[in-house]
Amino acid sequence: MKPPKNTKYILFGGTFILANKLQLLGDNVVKGLTTKQWFLLVNLIDLSKSETVTVSKLAEVMDSSRQNTAKMLEGMEKEGLVTVNQSKSDKRTRIVSITPHGLTITKESEISSQDFLGEVFDEISKEELKTASKVTLKMIENLERLKGKNHES
Repeated sequence: MKPPKNTKYILFGGTFILANKLQLLGDNVVKGLTTKQWFLLVNLIDLSKSETVTVSKLAEVMDSSRQNTAKMLEGMEKEGLVTVNQSKSDKRTRIVSITPHGLTITKESEISSQDFLGEVFDEISKEELKTASKVTLKMIENLERLKGKNHES
């Protein structure tokens, strides 16, 4: 495949291609978890270290709608990976916790997921990663700004 000359097209289209390939290949890396479920559990574990985790907070961190996150959690709860309970202080708030089974699967996946990430970033220098990270974050910020403009209209 010959890439387009316009680098903006490469980044724009490449983002879709990259997301699809990451999900397709990533879904085969962690046994028993999809890439999105793995990402949710990793975020849940990380957030749980400093705060009580709500469905809304998880959705925010994952940059997903609360409805999509709740739907994913519903399936994960059936699989015994997480629990979702109503807050005692606010009946509208739902608290998410990882189960011992969810922790076990996440811990078991550490080596395979690290190996996968190592292969994904193979032959990419630290400087290239730093630059790509900055560009990615700027694109996300720009999209957030555009999202805000569209809601103002």
